Amino acid sequence: MDVKQAIAKARDYLRAVFSDEPISDLRLEEVVFDKQDAAWLITFGLLRPSDETTAQWGAFAGASQPRRTYKVVRIPNDETELPSVKIRELAEG
Repeated sequence: MDVKQAIAKARDYLRAVFSDEPISDLRLEEVVFDKQDAAWLITFGLLRPSDETTAQWGAFAGASQPRRTYKVVRIPNDETELPSVKIRELAEG
């Protein structure tokens, strides 16, 4: 599968996984093909309801914008394997 197909599949999978809670401001952040694992690792940034609530109250109180949540969706090149989602931790810097 090519990169555009992998991204579309990852976006659809992420929306399906979080179908019971609205997610917003979904942004593609990074795409890597892991040759050793034969899988696409696609990172998305998003806001979830708790993040949005924090943003609204933070803006009201004069606080800074909320941090985005980042998820890595693994899309295997082999169609018989299942995709997966994990939290992407950012390095403090």
